[in-house]
This record gives sequence, structure tokens and C-alpha cells, in this order.
Amino acid sequence: MTIDAKGMDFQTLNALVRDSADGEITIENCLGQRYIGDGLNEKQIVIHGVAGNGLGAYLDGARITVFGNAQDAMGDTMNAGEIVVHGSAGDAVGYGMRGGRILIRDSAGYRSGIHMKAYMERVPVLVIGGCAGSFLGEYQAGGRIIVL
Repeated sequence: MTIDAKGMDFQTLNALVRDSADGEITIENCLGQRYIGDGLNEKQIVIHGVAGNGLGAYLDGARITVFGNAQDAMGDTMNAGEIVVHGSAGDAVGYGMRGGRILIRDSAGYRSGIHMKAYMERVPVLVIGGCAGSFLGEYQAGGRIIVL
């Protein structure tokens, strides 16, 4: 399924994603819509544009790929799955992350990876290809953060 998000509010977009029977969803013309993919466990979402705050929060196994940038709080309290950003990400990426992987090609903002923790066999991984802002991994209690 392909969704043209141009001019669409975040609630409508998220309802379309969540209610779709398709396992693979492409979102075109994304421009800051928030909470995409929150809590999902099975779908694959490809986003073209700029994903808004809270992308993949509480993600529980889905895979999200962004061809563009992502705003703040991406992967907040993520349990499992993967988020790949072919661009940069904002502040507080992976906050409270408990599992899964976040891969950012370019840079991430302040406070990325704070409160990250491993839980049993779950070991969260955050890889940042560029620079990271201050307070990276603050209060980290497990998991791996790699800045290239």
C-alpha cells in the first residue's frame, strides 16, 4: 500500500497505517507527521520525507526505513524491531530503548540513548554514522551505542 501524506494530519495517517491489511506500507511526501508506526510489531514501513516526533515509539518488532530525516524522540521506549534513517535524527533518539536497533546514517541530536537498558536477552543497539549531541547515553544501563 502507498499513502500520499501530503497535507494529511498525523491522526489520519496513523489510522491508515495501523488499519492497513498490507504488511508493507510506503508513505510518500511525509512532512513532520508524528507517531508513525508506534507500537507496531509486524509491518514494514518505508517513509519518504521527514518523519515527525515519536517515530516508532514503543515499536515491538516492525521495521521502519526513512529516506530523509527524523525529528525528536524516535524509538522512544522501543522493545524490538528496527528503524533505519538515511539522514539525520533529532534529540532523544532511543530514549528508554529496551531492544531492537536504530541505525542513523548521519548525525543525531542531544540526549540520544539516554535511559537505554538491556532486558534479559534484549540488547538495544543505536548506531550513529555522524556526530551526536551532548549527554549521549546518559543514565545508560545496558545496550550498545556506537558513533562512527
